[in-house]
Amino acid sequence: MPSKIRMWEVTEQGTLNEVTGSGINLERRLEDWLESDISMLDPNLLVIGRQALTDFGGEIDLLCLDREGSTVVVELKRGKTPRDVTAQALDYASWVKDLSYQQISDLADRYFGSEGSLEDAFGSKFEVEFPETLSLSHRVLVVAEAMDDSTERIVRYLSEMGVPINVATVQHFKDNAGKELLAQVFLVEPEVAEVRAQSNSKKRNLPTVAQMIALAEERGVGDFYRQLVAGSSGIMTNASFGNTSRGFSVKDESKLSAVFVVELGESDADKGLTIRLNGTRLMKLFRLSSEQLDAMLPAERAKMDANDWRGATDEEKANWVGCRCYFRSPEEIDKFIAGLKNAQAPDRGD
Repeated sequence: MPSKIRMWEVTEQGTLNEVTGSGINLERRLEDWLESDISMLDPNLLVIGRQALTDFGGEIDLLCLDREGSTVVVELKRGKTPRDVTAQALDYASWVKDLSYQQISDLADRYFGSEGSLEDAFGSKFEVEFPETLSLSHRVLVVAEAMDDSTERIVRYLSEMGVPINVATVQHFKDNAGKELLAQVFLVEPEVAEVRAQSNSKKRNLPTVAQMIALAEERGVGDFYRQLVAGSSGIMTNASFGNTSRGFSVKDESKLSAVFVVELGESDADKGLTIRLNGTRLMKLFRLSSEQLDAMLPAERAKMDANDWRGATDEEKANWVGCRCYFRSPEEIDKFIAGLKNAQAPDRGD
């Protein structure tokens, strides 16, 4: 990996003027620049913490989420030795990989403060539904002005072994007019690093379609589950999986919005097939009245607090209608599906 990046300006006459490095203390300013625009490293990142405190007293320079809800540690080298920078980065990774949904939310709340919620920032950045599960995978990105041979060897070895770590070198330039420029290059191509990291990710533990059906059978609701999935085909544009749940979404303008979640882990032959439903969103997206919604739902249901739907917007929370529904017969599922089919659904294109 080159330790020095060279850059040239193409003049109007077609000649080249080399833009030389400025020799400033880059790492002193780099954290500010990255926080203000993390897309310099990766447009698929959202900063949710700066100098985020770990349980063992460390401070992560920048903590981020990507659009899949995976955690990303961005750590500046700051003159550390190869052993120190890699050890510290891996130490932070060992802590981040076990963060719960609530811990990530708490870290983000401290960072955003009164400026808004994590859900709002995530939706604004990525224009997709806030994920039901966070930190299914994680990775570390070390940022430095230059990378020595020893650190490069260590990081390449770890990456080849499937450890989710990479290095980006960032160098600063100033042209003859005084304009400041930054150049960036990765040690391992991001696409390659991501594939290697995912091979050792918790994502591979997510259930397959067949495993979800097997779980439904085990819980005594196999027929109900298959009936709901088949009936939702063509109405829902997306289904996402958790360890014991399956979320169903529709396309709302440019983003996917989850409408209900089948909770197989909470279902059994006595309670029936359990569904967590965002009624506020369902009424809005399918243009349903409260009376129409009520007529679609099974007799057995319980009110659900807005906080139990982690991706609820502030508008939805202010007008919250949500419940847990317990489907105990094929007729109740048919009635629910018929209500969706007869409603004016949003754009269902992929």
